[in-house]
Amino acid sequence: MGLWIKICGLTRPEDALLVEAAGADAIGLIFSSRSPRALSVDRAAEIALAAGKRLEKVGVFTEADWEKIGEVVDRVEIDLIQWHGGPLGREEYGRLSSFGVPWMHVVRWDGRAQLDAPHGAFRLLVEGRSEKGLGGTGEVWNYAALSGLKWPLPLVLSGGLTPDSVGLALDALGGRRPFGVDVSSGVESRPGVKEEGRIRTFVKNVRSREVTL
Repeated sequence: MGLWIKICGLTRPEDALLVEAAGADAIGLIFSSRSPRALSVDRAAEIALAAGKRLEKVGVFTEADWEKIGEVVDRVEIDLIQWHGGPLGREEYGRLSSFGVPWMHVVRWDGRAQLDAPHGAFRLLVEGRSEKGLGGTGEVWNYAALSGLKWPLPLVLSGGLTPDSVGLALDALGGRRPFGVDVSSGVESRPGVKEEGRIRTFVKNVRSREVTL
């Protein structure tokens, strides 16, 4: 089975077509007022429709607005929720599990603590901690520090990945195979606008590495 490749932060339907043609597996649709890639529900539904059935649609949330999350799941046919906000209580994590789709927990890792996953999470996305914001910052971090840790769930590597760096980041894991990789700014010409050549090269470089992991 190949590595799962997610291209996050799409803002245009035509970019969903580029992602599918390049052979990636999923798109990320961001619903956060703090992101330059934030979408309305209507716009997200348009992009998801263009993406077709093969690509997974991941809804990225940073605020515990349960009504909004429910609306997105219903109207956009989200396949996976990505929780990119801060820590929640056990009851609130239960709310994430109540929408009828699996959810992925995001850890902004400081490079020192053990990796933990809340009850109910389906996957664990790990990115480096950045003062610039939540995701899409383009900052590289010490990927190799993950190699000696226990991964409590299938792990998705993120943060600072580009077509040029993703192979090195995967190699830094010391032969361990993550579930997948996630990229946003590394395949853009500007925030929210994906570049076809960079998407294709990113996917190609991941596929060339996965046979050795």
